[in-house]
Amino acid sequence: MPLRDRITDVWRTTTARLTVFYGLIFAVGILALLGVVYWQSALYLHQRVEGILKARAELFMQASAAELPGRIRQGLVFEGGQQVNVYALFSRDGAPLAGNLRALPKGLTPDGGPLDTPPTADFPFQARLIARRLPWGEILVVGRDISVLSEMRNIMLQALFWSAVIIILTGLVFGAALSLSPLRRVRALQGACREIAAGDFSRRMPVSLRHDELDMFAATVNHMVDEVERLMSEVRGATETIAHDLRTPLTRARARLHRLEQAIGDPDPRAEEARWVIDELDTVLGRFRAILRISELEGRRRREGFVETDPQALVLQAAELYGPVAEAEGVALRVDKGAPSTIDADPRLLFEALSNLVDNAIKFTPSGGRVRIGVEEGPRIVVQDDGPGVPQGEQASVLQRFYRGERDRLTPGSGLGLSIAAAIVRLHGFALSLEDAHPGLRAVIDCAPEAHEI
Repeated sequence: MPLRDRITDVWRTTTARLTVFYGLIFAVGILALLGVVYWQSALYLHQRVEGILKARAELFMQASAAELPGRIRQGLVFEGGQQVNVYALFSRDGAPLAGNLRALPKGLTPDGGPLDTPPTADFPFQARLIARRLPWGEILVVGRDISVLSEMRNIMLQALFWSAVIIILTGLVFGAALSLSPLRRVRALQGACREIAAGDFSRRMPVSLRHDELDMFAATVNHMVDEVERLMSEVRGATETIAHDLRTPLTRARARLHRLEQAIGDPDPRAEEARWVIDELDTVLGRFRAILRISELEGRRRREGFVETDPQALVLQAAELYGPVAEAEGVALRVDKGAPSTIDADPRLLFEALSNLVDNAIKFTPSGGRVRIGVEEGPRIVVQDDGPGVPQGEQASVLQRFYRGERDRLTPGSGLGLSIAAAIVRLHGFALSLEDAHPGLRAVIDCAPEAHEI
């Protein structure tokens, strides 16, 4: 199975979807928690820095106009030359008077809010500044290095991002891992269903010791199959019993009527009546033989007759067998040669199914019509005629036992030929379908088992 299909199957499982769903909920909760921590930490650090700046500004503002430049220079020297603080004094018109700033930053207003500035030639770090207008009109600027604060903010943002990535990836991985076991069990259930659908009613759905929802479903299906097997056995047994019990006395009655017909002889009208009754008994006996044949096919479990078979060879055999029949009916039988192919089949049984389809096509094709048989790519065995066809609403019904359309009731036959063909096709795991040929009917045996998997 392609990797893409495997991934799709894993994602379709309830376990994977629930795991991913709960993983996303958990991820949202973790991210919300980290977001609150980040927001509260950033708020605290910002308030802390602003508090320090305001305290330093208040301290400098206590000095006189003559002392302030010296205090600023002293404060810078006090920091050991590391320049972690910004202290500057500007005149009314913005000319630098003292400190480590040569120009008043744009956007910084006296007695306004703080301003964050990028690294500059004056101060090589990201800084937060505040400005205060002094009573004598000069402007005091106090700032502090906030690069550590920015780094902490970046670290927390990365933590948020990678936490989300790790949680989501972990959820996906665990979702896929936890889905593999249920998916294997579903595959096993599908395999059992295919065998049951193929007619093996002794097969049951596997049940584990977990007693989970899959086991509950499997147990319910097993109970249903038990009931279906019982009912089908009863119906099949009753049908076979009736066919067996009636076939013998009807055969005896036919034999006696035949002897009576021979004894009466022509041109006695009683002989003609006897022949009519014999024909009706032959029809009934033919139906009983067909019923028993279908029961035999549906009850088969062995595949020892299956070998590599050339469908084109079966088509040629059918054409050779039914060529004279078609010619006698005034129907042209044509064989289309397809590409060489082989299938795993019982050639005798598959030939019987093909024969029933060809016989049915010749029977319902009027004189002067055509019947085409051949092998198409797939491989698919095709029998097509240009007769009256089958209404689309009846195409599935004619494959059932004894079903005959209203216009076909006067045509000789038991109504079981297509049923026998369908039973043989099911035994092989193939598919039989009927299609409109415009005009006529197109019967197709699709011999590709993978096309009919559940």
